[in-house]
Amino acid sequence: MYKYVIYENWLDWVPYVAFGVTSLVFFTFSIHALIMRKDRADHLSHLPLDN
Repeated sequence: MYKYVIYENWLDWVPYVAFGVTSLVFFTFSIHALIMRKDRADHLSHLPLDN
């Protein structure tokens, strides 16, 4: 049964691409949080409790 499974070489790159995209999103949000103004950060930190 397994002799019919064809393993493609490009499938080796899928975990690397997924890790790269995840890292890019994480670092983008981290940099955005670091450069955010203090009043905006305070507003966002209390957002669900202020309503």
